[in-house]
Amino acid sequence: MWNPVRAVIRSNSPRGIKVIALSLMLVLLSALPIMLISYFGGADANPVVSSWLFAAGAMLGHIGFFVGVVLLIWDTYFTKK
Repeated sequence: MWNPVRAVIRSNSPRGIKVIALSLMLVLLSALPIMLISYFGGADANPVVSSWLFAAGAMLGHIGFFVGVVLLIWDTYFTKK
């Protein structure tokens, strides 16, 4: 079985790209319940918990994206090679 998280971690990419990819996976996983409820749920579905889960996951994902960009800039310009 192929694990995308393990594939990202073991890749030869810079660590900033790895953090960005993992953050985008987090946002997708946190958005999945609300997407499924809006697709399969009825017209009267009220996904409050799923909305809060998506909001928290999106915030953490954006923080991870920012950290990944900072790490990418740091590794590109400030580390000695």
